[in-house]
Amino acid sequence: MKRGDFIIIVLVLLLAGGIYGVKWLDVRGEHYEQGDLQAVITINGKAYQTVTLTKEEQTLDIQTKYGHNILKVYDYGIQMTYSDAPLPIALDMGFISRPKQQIICIPARLMVEVVNPGSSIDNDDELDAVI
Repeated sequence: MKRGDFIIIVLVLLLAGGIYGVKWLDVRGEHYEQGDLQAVITINGKAYQTVTLTKEEQTLDIQTKYGHNILKVYDYGIQMTYSDAPLPIALDMGFISRPKQQIICIPARLMVEVVNPGSSIDNDDELDAVI
């Protein structure tokens, strides 16, 4: 291994760590109370349903022409408990309860994303980009 190879490896590791650090700080900096978050469910890119994430347990049975999925809301989060997809990878995505986390089922064209309705995308005081 030459000196140039070592420098390239170190630069790539620093870049990857920096990107991960920015994402970690971005999610950690958002303030919200339990019960404020919502899960936005979209099917084929169109809004299907918005659910408030509460402590009480509720089950959402979603049947479309693309597939059948069951979502379970509990403990201020949401989890996919059933999917009829050939490879139900969405079941392995687990329980999500923080803003910007997602569950995606590609065969069913279903996406579940946790959002904070209290935070505004158009807020001029927030950071838009890093150059």
